[in-house]
Amino acid sequence: MDSIPVDIIEVIGKRLDDIDDHVRFGAVCKTWRSLKIGYKKSYTPWLMLPERDENNSDGEQVHNNNRKFVCLSSGKTFNVYLPECQGSRCFGSPFGWLLTVGLDLNIHLLNPLTRVQLSLPPQRTFPFQSEYYIEPSHLRKIAVFKFVMSSSMPDSENDCIVMVICSQFNSLAFARPGDETWTIIDSPPQQAHSDILFFNGRFYAIHAGGILRICEINEPVPKTIDFLPPPDDIELSDRFYLVEISGHLHLVARGLDQDQNAPEDTGRYVTDWFEVYKLDFDAKKWIVLSDFGDYSIFIGTNSSFAISTSEYPGFKANYIYFTDDHEECYEYGGGHNMGFYDFDNQKFGSFYVGEDIISFFCPPLFFRPSLG
Repeated sequence: MDSIPVDIIEVIGKRLDDIDDHVRFGAVCKTWRSLKIGYKKSYTPWLMLPERDENNSDGEQVHNNNRKFVCLSSGKTFNVYLPECQGSRCFGSPFGWLLTVGLDLNIHLLNPLTRVQLSLPPQRTFPFQSEYYIEPSHLRKIAVFKFVMSSSMPDSENDCIVMVICSQFNSLAFARPGDETWTIIDSPPQQAHSDILFFNGRFYAIHAGGILRICEINEPVPKTIDFLPPPDDIELSDRFYLVEISGHLHLVARGLDQDQNAPEDTGRYVTDWFEVYKLDFDAKKWIVLSDFGDYSIFIGTNSSFAISTSEYPGFKANYIYFTDDHEECYEYGGGHNMGFYDFDNQKFGSFYVGEDIISFFCPPLFFRPSLG
């Protein structure tokens, strides 16, 4: 393929509209892969499926270095060679990056398409280490609950801060790529957090009880400040998510209940309902919404995000797409509590069905791919 003139290759590349095609374009050879022709800043979300081991010709189980992805707009599935993810707990983002926690308990940012990998401080530098020994195979599951990035380009020219919800108390900590340790954010003790968001130049956290907090990370002692209590009419919720929609901060409440169809003595859950609220900063008040415009929301084992369905018509307005992020499920095999919620008609549905969604340590997750 190296014999084809570069200008002809560029013509081909500029005609590609979907990232699926860009992946295949780059797989032709090194020359084609080196040309970033017609790349967009962001693409429609993908679903990353759990790691699967395979059997060799002798019937022995061997590790599989390929990870399966589903392009949610086209429904296409394909494998990506990702030995960097082997044995890792992964979390998605809307910027094309995954956060990975390996069996060695080292933590990285990884772009699964370019395979660029950036080091973050290891798990052993998190606050509130357990006084008891925990097997790394289990600790990788519980070391991180959520992460969020302040920038889509975590390189030397951008001051990208990564914030995580971590440790046994779902505490807050932050670091930059290349740092040696995580910096703890002082919060009321033993008060777990449910989600975090970088919005308008600041980090926000939502407490498991629905309290919105501002993270003051530039103070001599970084700390949280309680900003707003939960909405007055909120029902008891098992999950809260923070998401930016059209330049405004929103709160998504997700109600969970025991899965009555699950085998006995298993901790499986199902999603019962969703509510969405918009923050009025001037009035310091949550406003309950009956719709959220032409947007789709994506929540679960990923940094929460929304996309415009007018820009990405493969998705439906006023839909919430969700994955299984209840950590207790993974003792019994998680991934069942996944689908979409039609907010207008208050109906649930499925966007992907298959046994390959079930996992005991790394659930399916959303992320928006990027080749930049």
